[in-house]
Amino acid sequence: MSDAPRTKPRFRAGRDEREGARLVVLGLGSNVDGPEQIDRAIDRLSYEYDLLVRSTRYVGPPEVPPDVEPDASAPPYSNAAILIRTADDFDTLREDLRRIEAELGRDRSKRGEVAIDLDILLIQGEVVRKDDAVVVPHPDLTAKRHAAIPSAEVAPFLVHTTTEERLSEIAARLA
Repeated sequence: MSDAPRTKPRFRAGRDEREGARLVVLGLGSNVDGPEQIDRAIDRLSYEYDLLVRSTRYVGPPEVPPDVEPDASAPPYSNAAILIRTADDFDTLREDLRRIEAELGRDRSKRGEVAIDLDILLIQGEVVRKDDAVVVPHPDLTAKRHAAIPSAEVAPFLVHTTTEERLSEIAARLA
């Protein structure tokens, strides 16, 4: 566990039973001490959220668009997903994730070096738009294996809010 103090109380009996609690899929990624960073982040998130399921950790090259030449010297990425239950709204959740990223060494000014990346991939039954763009469901969920496959592992039954596909169907299509 991180030495940083918890900022939220643990839920009684380990469950977030607040009114409005719903399932949320979070994506985790790192290319700096990836496996260890993923484990640290999951440990930290388990103290702040009702963590239900964690995926296998996947390690591989960074995914780039088809028209971009892959950089053979780029460090491998470690990716995973977790399923949590929370009543926190999008903005509160995103703020908490940014704080945890910073506590685990994320420096957004260092391009190409990602100590930890925590993304909200899907919120059960919700679409979140910011500046006229859909930010949840996360665009990578239907386009990139590093998001789709771990997400389907933790919540194959959840339905993508805009495409109406189950996460298992999206992962099968991208595999």
